Amino acid sequence: MSEATTARADASWVAGLWLVIALSTMVRLVVAGTTGLGIDESYAVTVARPLSWSYFDHPPLHFWMAGAMTWLSGDTRAMVVRLPFVLAFSATLWAVGRLGHLAFGARAGTLGALALACTGVLGLTTGTWVLPDGPLVLCAALAALVLAPMLFDDHTVAHASRGRWMLAGALLGGAMLAKYHGALYGAGLLLFLLTTAAGRQQLRTPGPWLAAAIALACTTPVLWWNAQHGWVSFRFQGARAATTTAWSIAPFLENVSGQALWLLPWMAIPFALALGRAVVRRRTDQRGWFFVCLALLPVGLFTVATLGGARGLPHWQAPGWLFVAPLVGRALDHALARGASWPRAWIPVAAGVWVALVAILTLQVATGWLGGQVAALRAPVDPTLDAFDWRALRDSLTARGIDIAGGVTARSWIQAGKLGVALGATTPIVCACDDPHHLSYREAPAGYPAILVEHAQPWKRGWRPASVALSDRLGPLDSLGAITLARAGQPAVTLVVYRRYGAALVTQAVYHRSRSISAPAANRAAANAF
Repeated sequence: MSEATTARADASWVAGLWLVIALSTMVRLVVAGTTGLGIDESYAVTVARPLSWSYFDHPPLHFWMAGAMTWLSGDTRAMVVRLPFVLAFSATLWAVGRLGHLAFGARAGTLGALALACTGVLGLTTGTWVLPDGPLVLCAALAALVLAPMLFDDHTVAHASRGRWMLAGALLGGAMLAKYHGALYGAGLLLFLLTTAAGRQQLRTPGPWLAAAIALACTTPVLWWNAQHGWVSFRFQGARAATTTAWSIAPFLENVSGQALWLLPWMAIPFALALGRAVVRRRTDQRGWFFVCLALLPVGLFTVATLGGARGLPHWQAPGWLFVAPLVGRALDHALARGASWPRAWIPVAAGVWVALVAILTLQVATGWLGGQVAALRAPVDPTLDAFDWRALRDSLTARGIDIAGGVTARSWIQAGKLGVALGATTPIVCACDDPHHLSYREAPAGYPAILVEHAQPWKRGWRPASVALSDRLGPLDSLGAITLARAGQPAVTLVVYRRYGAALVTQAVYHRSRSISAPAANRAAANAF
């Protein structure tokens, strides 16, 4: 093939990358605008105001992004607060495509970005929702892209750029400001430098050490806030991943199956194969080994930990699978170069099925249309109602003459998040629970507000209404009636409103007793949250 023909082919695949980004962005914007905020999203939007140097659950970056959008717009609507996360993943697709292009060619880069866009946990949730993973993978992908041109060059020391290392350090710092996973990317990069001859040469230059210093400096807000609060965030996250002494294969198998489901099974298989082949070829495949090093620690660490009895969550490995996408693109490119026909069928089918699944899920969240056919998706037990906003609640309370200016009490951090989004940025939300997460570190009214709103969930085992479950904490509660919120004209969520009476206000000191809860106790309380 002549150079001119190759250049034209590369240009068409570069254009294809922009098409992938545009179509993916359009789909994710539709999802962002037609579905409500999920549990974690609602909580993030609620505790993001006022801004804090860091937070109980995670480093601050995604909270800052959500809080900034709320401050700029004065609104907590899903489309508003999700917009920067949608755009961040579009930039991530570009960075991953460019990485694949630099490493393996334009066609491989575009196909890798397409494979990434067609995954579930990355292509949809990370790419749309208000989660720490969005800024995490963006910063990590950009850092890898900054370093790749010199690390892929055999004359790496001669072409080393101190400026590139400093920029990469700032981006890795951004990753660590988004999620603690960011440290694993730094460790993966160090693994690559230690295990390659060119990398060891780089370690003899100031660049990597400047990058490490800058990345660590970026985490100052996280370290400072945690030092002021007993390192609670580190204790909480450490307890979540802690193993037990009961070694078992069952949690491991469950976790691996969960990863496959989150990635989507027809995507998980090529991702796993591409990663495995690159590991085997380590000595002869330096560029492939670069992506393996960035992927291996997030994927391997959280998967192996489940052998110790900790079930973990299957999406914890997703930030590692991000860097397997260029390897999948290379595998597809090689298959096409050999004349294999299966990629020409598999690629459009994978993309089409992804769009179809996203459409089905989006329609279910917005309308509940599958409830007539599937009992498990029928309100009020439908799990997709977690992404149903309670926005109509405010007007219902106003119509009943219920004053919420003094704030509203919720009975769990989950319900507090939903109420915070529904009632707007100016309504204080207080959590009457043993596990309030970051809610106990916010400025709050001196005691629990007089109005309590709870999500009635009598189908849950052990559920008791707030008038019974919280009487010792709040005193007698006077029911002001129930409010039923409708989805697509059908009853979906029932909220019960109470007014406190006959008891002195609980003091701020009592409210803040939850600050001393241990991380393991917080975990147990979260597992039993209403």
